Amino acid sequence: MDRLAVERAKLLSKRSASAVRGLTRFLRGKGLEADHWSALLDLHCMTNGRSTDMMTGVMRAVRPPKMKIVPFQSLLGPFAPSDIEKIADDIRRDGYFVFENRIPAQLCDGLAEAASRLEGRAGRKADSKMAVFDPDNPIGHVYDIPERESLKVPGVQKLVSDPIFVNVAQAYFQAQPVVMSTLLWWSPVMDGTPDTDAAQLFHFDFDPAPIWIKFFVYLTDVTPTSGPHVFVRGSHRRRLPASRDLLARHYVRIPDNEIADAYGKENIVELTGKRGTVIAVDTLGFHKGKPPSSDHRLLAQIVLSTPLFVGLNAGTVPLPENVSPELAKAIAMMPWAYERYQA
Repeated sequence: MDRLAVERAKLLSKRSASAVRGLTRFLRGKGLEADHWSALLDLHCMTNGRSTDMMTGVMRAVRPPKMKIVPFQSLLGPFAPSDIEKIADDIRRDGYFVFENRIPAQLCDGLAEAASRLEGRAGRKADSKMAVFDPDNPIGHVYDIPERESLKVPGVQKLVSDPIFVNVAQAYFQAQPVVMSTLLWWSPVMDGTPDTDAAQLFHFDFDPAPIWIKFFVYLTDVTPTSGPHVFVRGSHRRRLPASRDLLARHYVRIPDNEIADAYGKENIVELTGKRGTVIAVDTLGFHKGKPPSSDHRLLAQIVLSTPLFVGLNAGTVPLPENVSPELAKAIAMMPWAYERYQA
């Protein structure tokens, strides 16, 4: 065995030990440390996703589904259990799913009005300032409205309480889901140059859990020139030959041409849609946000995950004084899914 292979084997052993320590602490009900998450990330990149598949299996065993999926009514219409299973299967195949129906225009209007007056973090650098989004003079490539403030908006409460999110997440995970974050964010028209901090170059996410799914709700019309989410179809699947060399570079941005060479241009999909469009995405796959060039984009993002690393990154969020009836009902029916929201 050559020197590089020996060093790699040592690193693999060291990071595996850290990941096991983190899992052990979780199973004992103790808090997790940042190194445990970074160890899982290292292992994901070193094993071409094999370690993430293994951890996913563990989480399915220790956190099995909490409920039986039954017919329900959503803002997106009625759903039967078979509908949910088909959506989950489509995400397993492609890495994303675009819902046929859209959330009501009135709800989009209310969320857009709230987002126009709330302060967001203008950029994702350590020194980025908080500011109200000014469409005539944007100062950052992204404005993230903090979850605590987003959750005070009645429309956000109504949205996050919709049963479609927990049902789809549970069917896709085959495990217990938890709402990890809910927020609003703007992507303004800037200079047209992709910004790495605003996730406008191809990358994969490695959020603090072995399984997660992100739901993007377009609150403005999203065309090819107003910032569509761009996803590489099928790239969420682990242990693919196409991903081996890309993951070996670790957690970095990847040029467009290299993504096209690895997965084929035909699999790079721009997900456009009218306001109210809802998209479910497994962002372990390669993706990016296309920089808007004609219109500012506003979306709501709801993230659900298995609970392993929820506390590490997300913590708890205080419920606002006035909780909507929809959210109160959802918490009462599925407290395990909304465990981060504390009165």
